[in-house]
Amino acid sequence: MSIYPHRLKIWLIALLLTMVAGAAHAQVTVDGSSANLIYDGIDVSSYQKDIDWSATAQDKNIKFVYVKATEGATYRSRHYQFNIENARKHGIHVGAYHFLRPNIPVIKQFHNFTSIVKKEDQDLIPLIDVEVRGNITAQALADSTLLFADMLEKHYGCRPMIYTGSAFYNSYLSGRISGYPLFIARYSKVEPKLTGGVKWVLWQFSEKGVIAGIDHVVDLCRFNKGCGLKDILIKGRKAMDRPAARPQETVPPRPAKKEQPAVVEKQLSEKEKEQLRKEREKAEKEARKLAEKRAAEEKKEAERLAKQKEKLRKLREKEEREAAKQEQKRREKEEKLRQEQAEKDAKARQEKAEREAKAREEALKKKEKERAEAERQRQLQAEKAAKAKRDREEQLRKQQEQKRAQEKAAKKQSQNQKASSQGKRVNQSSIDNEDY
Repeated sequence: MSIYPHRLKIWLIALLLTMVAGAAHAQVTVDGSSANLIYDGIDVSSYQKDIDWSATAQDKNIKFVYVKATEGATYRSRHYQFNIENARKHGIHVGAYHFLRPNIPVIKQFHNFTSIVKKEDQDLIPLIDVEVRGNITAQALADSTLLFADMLEKHYGCRPMIYTGSAFYNSYLSGRISGYPLFIARYSKVEPKLTGGVKWVLWQFSEKGVIAGIDHVVDLCRFNKGCGLKDILIKGRKAMDRPAARPQETVPPRPAKKEQPAVVEKQLSEKEKEQLRKEREKAEKEARKLAEKRAAEEKKEAERLAKQKEKLRKLREKEEREAAKQEQKRREKEEKLRQEQAEKDAKARQEKAEREAKAREEALKKKEKERAEAERQRQLQAEKAAKAKRDREEQLRKQQEQKRAQEKAAKKQSQNQKASSQGKRVNQSSIDNEDY
């Protein structure tokens, strides 16, 4: 959850781990100097990897730990469940935090966080990590933060805490959020100063703590003066009896106001009595003014909170409408794709049927063509056979005619010869001459 990158070398970590194993305070470096510092809690993520909580719990300064659970709409820390269960098992109060991504719809981030962070596993109020602004305005960032905080409050039944850097708060969140406990990061020996004198509950003063049982440097934090576990515990949770490494600051009791006996007032002169009466009237008047002022401020704060609540309600409704709109678009898109696929499938089936019908038609045409060709060939063969028969018959007829003509000519010749022998003249110019 640190805002600035870790710069401690691995070899220095190993050296420091050896030096401080089992120590009551963490050895850290702030502004170039090394010192034993007082701290109340830590926060961890998957960066610290596997933690030996049995060793870490020996550090009695550590009253609580915040564990990173989720980030954005999809990221879930794989070490979250292990850290929550084992830190709590060894007597450390535990809580979960979410790294807010302003450009991602809040409702998606809310579902991501609540999917793994169960109320029964938590001792501390939820924590929202606000470190980046994205490409949105400061007001839009504040609205997203407030909407997420409002949704968490309704879900877990407690108001969450907001973590951010002091410069980031003063630049983007100051005057835009109020009413939420603040966890401020400022890596310095000097406490954070927030615009408008806003009070913070926790200060993350170093990112270079070296704690027994943790192989990587860790963030250290401490409570503001007058603040303690009671300010971050979920209502109904009780603080565990863990001895503190430093004595708690105590406020000396106010001396009891001595009541003046009635006889004292009787011993006063009339002038003194009048002066006392005026002072009492003045005190009562100032008390009334103070009460009226407080009532006016409370009324103004109630009105402001009501306006903020109404604004958050509208933002939540808008977020829900946007989510419903996106869901409707998704469903419409799926339905459109389904219809397009159905139309595509129907078209494919129709094209296939047309191809099959065309293939059958072409096969029938081909078969008909082959049948017609066979019939034509048969007819040609029949015609050829008939012609051959006619040719044979014609040749036979011609042969017969030729034979008859030869026989007739032979007969004529025989007749002519006979007539010649009988002294008759015969017209020999035609073979058709007959005897008359």
